[in-house]
Amino acid sequence: MNKKKRGPVKLLWKLTPLVIKAAPGAFLLTTVMAVFHGVSWGAVTAGQQIFFDGVTEFATGKASLKRVLAAFFLLGIAYVLCHVFNGAGNYLMEMMEKKAEGRLSFFIHEKMAAMKPIYFEEPDKLDIFNKAEEGKNNAVELVSALQGVFTFYLPYFLFMAWYLFHLKPVLAVAVVLVFIPTALTQIVRTRAFGKLEEESASLRRENTYYENCMVSREYFKETRMLGAFHYFRGKYAQTKKELLSLKYKATLKSNGLELVMKLITLASYLLILVMLVKAVMRGEIPVGAFIAVFNSLNTLYDFMEELICYHVGHMAQGMGKVNNFMDFLEMESEDGTQEAQLAFHNIRLNKVSFSYPEARTEALSDISLEIKKGETLAVVGENGSGKTTLVRLLTGLYMPDKGCVEVDGQDLAKLKRRNIYEKTAVVFQKFQKYSLSLRDNIVISRSEKEPTASLLDEVCEKSSVELNAWGLKDGYETLLGKEFGGTDLSGGQWQRVAIARGYYREHELIILDEPTSAIDPYEETMMFRKFADISRGKTAVIVTHRLGSVKIADRIVVLKKGRIAEQGTFRELMDKDGEFRRMYSLQKQWYADGAESL
Repeated sequence: MNKKKRGPVKLLWKLTPLVIKAAPGAFLLTTVMAVFHGVSWGAVTAGQQIFFDGVTEFATGKASLKRVLAAFFLLGIAYVLCHVFNGAGNYLMEMMEKKAEGRLSFFIHEKMAAMKPIYFEEPDKLDIFNKAEEGKNNAVELVSALQGVFTFYLPYFLFMAWYLFHLKPVLAVAVVLVFIPTALTQIVRTRAFGKLEEESASLRRENTYYENCMVSREYFKETRMLGAFHYFRGKYAQTKKELLSLKYKATLKSNGLELVMKLITLASYLLILVMLVKAVMRGEIPVGAFIAVFNSLNTLYDFMEELICYHVGHMAQGMGKVNNFMDFLEMESEDGTQEAQLAFHNIRLNKVSFSYPEARTEALSDISLEIKKGETLAVVGENGSGKTTLVRLLTGLYMPDKGCVEVDGQDLAKLKRRNIYEKTAVVFQKFQKYSLSLRDNIVISRSEKEPTASLLDEVCEKSSVELNAWGLKDGYETLLGKEFGGTDLSGGQWQRVAIARGYYREHELIILDEPTSAIDPYEETMMFRKFADISRGKTAVIVTHRLGSVKIADRIVVLKKGRIAEQGTFRELMDKDGEFRRMYSLQKQWYADGAESL
């Protein structure tokens, strides 16, 4: 995907409505609070002049004590309001940011759900996904900082500029000059850290992968058994070193310039103080105004540094990440446009070819195949022959590079993906072990339907899920998996749960993609017998490497190097001296008596 170049103004123009939409009420409240906060600091400066002028006049007998006390009281109220608005504003801002971040996460998840599954096979797309997640929080912070600029800092600085100009015009000009060197610094920071984000995304993903290889539950057993911990630690340390090196260069460049510009800003600050002293000594401004400005200059300088060095600086650092976030949101989901209710009366693959990203050879080549309603099809072949790829094309997860896959005469590439998935149940070889209750592990495949005890019992019986024999004391409410302290299951038991999940889903097409690898051949035979019974009248596909179990199929397709080598019934293929008979002969010594008796 070509990266779009967006200037800060264009980026903020697109991003701000998105964040406001995520938390409109909270955004409005923080805006009102920030305006009051900025006004209250301006009131403090004006209140200081009134108070100190009153004190001076009282000392010369030109003002009463009552007037001085009233001015002091009003100044105190202004100070109190400053801190009240500051505290309330910070709290509301934090709440607004958390709410907006959560909503933007929802936007990301929705977008990811609409992405082509093949994108998850492409490293450059994975980099974009990683950058989007990194940029999400920066996007909220960026809009939050912009909100602060226009609702707090800008009103305060405009008031101070007007106030100083009213006292002595040259003072207001000097304040404006303080902004220039700091603003230049942030332009450099924007470019430096934008380049850093582009260079570090791939490295960051690689670094996280090596960390997972060392410590994640998925990898740690094999990593330790292989003695590979130190190997991955070395990889982790190297990528971390490269990441830190990139960040060090960007930080050194921006911070070096920032130091120089801060010295210039400090000189401007001192110049304002000198001009103030001269003005009061010449009688050009009253003493009260001098004291008010002198006291406020520190606040003015702190706010200016806070705005430019923290907020704008933080915006500059995050601009690259936010730009990546917008790139992700503007990616084409490439979902189909047509709506259709599929009954799976007929599935047809017409000269289909498919290759994975960066692959030199096709995973499937020139596949033509037709599956009729109610037919049970078995797909067999050696590892790497294209069995799982064929399943992904049949289910619409992947779309062919050449040819087309049609269901009921409809080209899947043109249909909404949800229309393709809603009547399909698949149990993959690499199924998921969800750290949920047994009930939720099953009904997650059809969460919109309220499960009944009889339906759960039925699918568990069909998939050989045995609550009592497995020692699940809380029945369907037993928490599975050790992630949150639940009961762990064996590999074969988890496979049965995954199969129950597939059975529970309402479907017209059901596919078992080698889901029984952890179950012994005899049990697999029994399970496939049940599968044959429950799939009558529905289209079914079995992918397996155990050839003794495919006798239940109406037809067998043999794949070899991405092509259909032969197809037919079990008996037809055994009568041929072909690929299926060769593989079956090699495996027959593994079959249990139960498998042979099918």
